[in-house]
Amino acid sequence: MTEALAATETGRRPPYKIIVDRKPHDWPEPVITGAQIKRLAGVDQAAYDAWQDVPGPEDLLIADERTVDLTPPRVERFFTGKKTTTEG
Repeated sequence: MTEALAATETGRRPPYKIIVDRKPHDWPEPVITGAQIKRLAGVDQAAYDAWQDVPGPEDLLIADERTVDLTPPRVERFFTGKKTTTEG
């Protein structure tokens, strides 16, 4: 899909505006993965998780391989945090 066609179909075109850990970023692709979010945040891939800030009481965990569609006409917000483990 060409950039012009993508802009026509979605109303948006690259770069896509996102916020990761309260810092704005321009992203060149219409999707982003959890691993890419963590790289933008500059955190340890193995020790941190990524979440999408969504309306409601619970934010959405974004696994490393999961993609988030950035084409809707809004700025997506993401944050990272240390993984928690519970020992039983």
